[in-house]
Amino acid sequence: MMTLPPPLQTEFQTKLDDYEKELNMPFISTIEELAQEKGAKKTRQQDIIKILSNKFNNIPELMLKTINEIDDMSILENLLLPSVSVQSLEEFQNLIDAELQQK
Repeated sequence: MMTLPPPLQTEFQTKLDDYEKELNMPFISTIEELAQEKGAKKTRQQDIIKILSNKFNNIPELMLKTINEIDDMSILENLLLPSVSVQSLEEFQNLIDAELQQK
């Protein structure tokens, strides 16, 4: 076995550490990122709809369509918690309208 001189040993160890870190970092392509984002949005839309359906049983088709067409994750995030606490579908529709007007 060959022993490296101290300066080379340090350099080798640094490069080895860097290489090991690179191996642990997953590469995600742009297409994969977009797919993950789309999946997260769809999940958030479904969460809102499930909460409202559980609370109010029937949700108007127009409201379902509107929720499913929201493409902005921040709007979906802003609607998630209120979907639990609203007292009526009309109140929730007002929240949707307000969020969509702000964007």
